[in-house]
Amino acid sequence: MKDWLRCAPPGARNATLRPAMMLYLHGFRSSPDSLKARLMAGAMAERGLAADWHCPQLPASPAAALDLALEWARDRLGIDTAGERQGGVMPGGADAAARLTIVGSSLGGFYATWLAERLGCRAVLLNPVVHAARDLATQVGSHRTFHGDEPFEFLPGYVDELAHAEADIPVLTRPERYFLLAATGDEVLDWREMRDRFAGSRQRIIEGGDHGISDFADWLPDVLEFALDGPEQDAPGRRVVTGGWTDLGAEAGRIRLEVFVEEQKVPLEEELDARDAQCLHAIAYDADGRAMGTGRLLPDGHIGRMAVRKPWRGQGVGSLLLTALMDAARRRGDAEVVLDAQLQARPFYARHGFVEEGETFMDAGIPHRVMRLRF
Repeated sequence: MKDWLRCAPPGARNATLRPAMMLYLHGFRSSPDSLKARLMAGAMAERGLAADWHCPQLPASPAAALDLALEWARDRLGIDTAGERQGGVMPGGADAAARLTIVGSSLGGFYATWLAERLGCRAVLLNPVVHAARDLATQVGSHRTFHGDEPFEFLPGYVDELAHAEADIPVLTRPERYFLLAATGDEVLDWREMRDRFAGSRQRIIEGGDHGISDFADWLPDVLEFALDGPEQDAPGRRVVTGGWTDLGAEAGRIRLEVFVEEQKVPLEEELDARDAQCLHAIAYDADGRAMGTGRLLPDGHIGRMAVRKPWRGQGVGSLLLTALMDAARRRGDAEVVLDAQLQARPFYARHGFVEEGETFMDAGIPHRVMRLRF
């Protein structure tokens, strides 16, 4: 029998949103008057967060643009952005940075990545530049802005500034802090470089589309869910433990029986199988040591048996478990991970970069679809 991924039905979203601020960084030649920026500004205003929205006109100099954003972060978050990084987060800024999401489009996406690694905050990347110095080297010269037709010069020294910034972020320290929105029809940048750069992050790959994401209004709810309404991933004291069935089987089995057998009425004989002894298992615990959910990774790269208990649904536990299992697969050298997702769980896995394939099929009386993520 094929392994399946059974997720419990989604629970109600927490009624209280975490305090949130948003910094939007536009792309090369763009401005705060871009369609995406205006849509985001309107959405923040509708939620009563206009005062927590900031979208500056960025200078042509990358170093100056990054300094401008860091200055705003220092003023608004009350954290010290001077000095060196400590484990990817500025001194004293971890708690404050949890309130901030940076949204970056194109070159602004590169800036957002650099800033997120420095500040330890979340970032949404919209068709982001990955290899900034290489791609912007072709733009040295005179230009005019798209929306105001203002002239500006992109100097050779600015390419050097991008190269220095790029050297600061050789790897992503916390891929789960990022949400990538990439269009396969991008006529300027290669979406596959974006996908690979942000492997392990939430991803939404748009079939077709364009560099400017002209249908951004359709994707705005996903962006807002991640930036504002999404569960806080970094709740103090939460942890994920991985190990074999001998060590974790008793706890993992209790969670799976509670979620799958009792709630979803999956036959007991189908829920626990001989392959459990061959798998790497993961259990997420809250700050009080209570088991919140579980999942497993098979030797062939299948992820399955993902289950979250009712009291912790809608709080990011599934993301914690999935990220831990994906990281384990990467560390052992797997080229990909695959899972059989219940239909209602497909958007969750799509946000983490999984792509659907094949037809819907039934397993244990529940419709599923195969989803795959290549590293």
